[in-house]
Amino acid sequence: MHETDIEIGTEVRITRGPFTDFTSPVVGIDHVRGRVELTVDIFGDANRIDISFSDVARIV
Repeated sequence: MHETDIEIGTEVRITRGPFTDFTSPVVGIDHVRGRVELTVDIFGDANRIDISFSDVARIV
């Protein structure tokens, strides 16, 4: 995924790593590091995680 494909609020699915198949809207973008910030629900708590652009896919 290219960073121009998403913006804050875009719904994405995590494609790699321990959170594979979790979905979340993007809450932050770090263009310099090539990462997005997401909020995922883990055991009932909303947690912010930092993921590489290459590890998420836009949900259409």
